[in-house]
Amino acid sequence: MKLLKVQTNGFNRICVICKSDATELSYINSSKTLVVEVPFDIAEYEKCREDELPEYFISLLEAGVKKCSRDQHVPADIFLEAIQSFRKDRYQNKWTHKVKMFRSAGIKCKLDCELDLFCFRLTLEVERGDMYIFSQEILKTIPDEVVYAHRFKDIKLDGQNLTVYDKFDKTVWEMSVV
Repeated sequence: MKLLKVQTNGFNRICVICKSDATELSYINSSKTLVVEVPFDIAEYEKCREDELPEYFISLLEAGVKKCSRDQHVPADIFLEAIQSFRKDRYQNKWTHKVKMFRSAGIKCKLDCELDLFCFRLTLEVERGDMYIFSQEILKTIPDEVVYAHRFKDIKLDGQNLTVYDKFDKTVWEMSVV
């Protein structure tokens, strides 16, 4: 919402919660999150094949966005367009967390993230000129931000050693770039 500069009334994110006994009204919690509950039917979920799950989850998200739009005047069209784009891209959730140039070593490093229904992956790519000298998955976890978010933060070069650090400055991955 911040990137799109959406004007809101006292909240900075939306959380759609799926519940068997969903309440009608949305509310803003103490973390400035607009919480909206949507009905969830466990039997319907269990009937879905694996390839149907993305569309099932998107339908719940769309229901939440529409409910937010009604209750809190959230511009649903912006979110529904983003959902449509996600759908068009075959439900790919990929982003680059960090890109760093180390001119002294002549390398460019990138931490790429990928998230799906089954796992989160962090890949380190190292380029020298137009050639990849390293590209490997360095972290794989369950698909839960609480599990993976703190486990990577930055890339540093110390002499010829390239190191990926977590949010606590502990080494996650290290390699020589000689």
